[in-house]
Amino acid sequence: MLFKTYLGLPKHITGSITPEDERYNTLRKGFHHVIEGVKNSRQGISVKELARVEFFHGLRNKLYHQGNGLTINRSHLDEYILLVKSLFKQLLKVDIEEQLSNTSLTKDEADQIAKLKEEFNSLLELSKTKNNTLKILCSLIVEKVAPQLLLPSFVREFETLRDRAYSEEGFSINQGEITSYKTLPNDNNLRMDILGWFEELVLPIIKSSPYFDSLHKKVEVGNKLHIDSLSSHLGVKNVEVVRHEVPAILSIIFDDFFSLDKFYFNIAEIVVFKEIDFQWQLNFMCFTLKDFYPMQHNETELEYWVSTLDTCNSQNRKLDGFIKQANYWLENSYRL
Repeated sequence: MLFKTYLGLPKHITGSITPEDERYNTLRKGFHHVIEGVKNSRQGISVKELARVEFFHGLRNKLYHQGNGLTINRSHLDEYILLVKSLFKQLLKVDIEEQLSNTSLTKDEADQIAKLKEEFNSLLELSKTKNNTLKILCSLIVEKVAPQLLLPSFVREFETLRDRAYSEEGFSINQGEITSYKTLPNDNNLRMDILGWFEELVLPIIKSSPYFDSLHKKVEVGNKLHIDSLSSHLGVKNVEVVRHEVPAILSIIFDDFFSLDKFYFNIAEIVVFKEIDFQWQLNFMCFTLKDFYPMQHNETELEYWVSTLDTCNSQNRKLDGFIKQANYWLENSYRL
């Protein structure tokens, strides 16, 4: 839309060096023709940035047409925002940062927001502390369940298998440069093969655990929840998804990303939190400001900070509940 707006504006506004008819003809063509039209009509335009826009358009096409995932990486979004700001300046001489910073806040509102931000930062630091406490408690829970799972030898073997499980199929942007990152295969059958590797490592260790039955209990895994959500949203029916039954302790291998911490959290969820979606709730918690939801177009800045503060308070209450429940379980397990 930015490129088409630029090509459609009069020459005396944009400083375009190509004829008006040529620009208007370009507007009726496809995306890549529009890119070329902008490149030809604007002297000094960053060719590298236009190439990056084409790269991101390719990601969009892959996501839209091939259904390769439900969203994009945060790093892609961050770079795209920077590109948009830069291209707005180059093509329309509009500083988006300046536009966004212009507010009509009263002095009282500005003072109130400053206090809310200060309180929010304190609460966020408290969230981080509580999350670290929870990690320590989970390690203590794992120690009661099967202490061998904490040994350096197990950690090394687990990480070795994890590295072996990941492939080099994805890409990420780091300071403008494309760097590869590892992803799990999407195919459920391939993940079942990977699960077999971890079964050989984990099951002999937990066999003598008093919690073996709970840890080894079979649960269904696969992409059913994601597919059901998508099919409901799009109105698509009769979507068939292959489901597998696997030991609960290894169900995390069917997550998009798993780590040793998630493995330990999963054990805590099975033996302590039972039916509570402990790990799922943790995944949606925020421990840095950039992870919080952006301000909606229909709310004021003051309303945004009030609701964000409420979210952070609610999050800390939830973490307190998890910590209390973990401590209670540990106290009772030591008495046994």
